[in-house]
Amino acid sequence: MKLIVNTFGTQVRLKQEVTLESASCTLQQVLEALRKEHGAALSRFLTDSGAPVEGVAILINGRNMLSLDRYGTMIHDGDELTLTVQVAGGSE
Repeated sequence: MKLIVNTFGTQVRLKQEVTLESASCTLQQVLEALRKEHGAALSRFLTDSGAPVEGVAILINGRNMLSLDRYGTMIHDGDELTLTVQVAGGSE
């Protein structure tokens, strides 16, 4: 399965193509596999177990995982994952 992985933090990396062996699996399995294969590059976003670090949002094809089936969301060939640090702002 080929995925597109975007990361937004102190370094921005867009449209990184990643290949995983499975044809379709859950978000949890994908995060664990990404952590194993690309650990250092994703340490700002994922813990050693593959869970998101506090303050990190995970989007699947532009939708927050929390509005889908969370870690049980099925990931398919060609899907796009975005890992980003949550930001808030505004004016006083």
